[in-house]
Amino acid sequence: MTDMVETIPAEAAAGEVAPAASTPSAAAATRTAPASEARARKSLARRRLAFDGAVLVVYVLAANPAVTGVPVHEWAGLGAFALLAAHCAARGMGRGVTAKGIALTVLNTLVLLCLALCVVSGVMVSGTVLPALGLFAEGYYFWDPLHAVAAKLLLALLLVHVAVHVPWIGRVLKK
Repeated sequence: MTDMVETIPAEAAAGEVAPAASTPSAAAATRTAPASEARARKSLARRRLAFDGAVLVVYVLAANPAVTGVPVHEWAGLGAFALLAAHCAARGMGRGVTAKGIALTVLNTLVLLCLALCVVSGVMVSGTVLPALGLFAEGYYFWDPLHAVAAKLLLALLLVHVAVHVPWIGRVLKK
């Protein structure tokens, strides 16, 4: 019972007097188990943070072709795209109608658009992925500068995204 916390029935919150619980099961119906729910939320938050950390590691590897080499850069870039798309799908793009929610939705949308532009332009200048699939794309002088700009914008937006979520990260690590 130490995990149980008494909640106020809706009638009592509305100013009405709630009838006394006649049975233990009726009394239990007016109670919730927020301690177990809190543990579940903490566990989910930690799993999400671990997933987000893995996404960040893959992105950092993919974003450094000078360190990893071009083949790893291209394949890791596709992996980063898959992970970031999964991240967006798991979290959802919309964050509500408050000013902060709208700002986060705009930020998330810009990150996703830059990511898509970076992936498409990266595939178009690919020296490893496309040949592995037996394909070749023309327009290197268009796609390469576009890829460079999209990658820099993506990095800047991801830094802002992480900075905005530092308080959440701190709360998850503190728990």
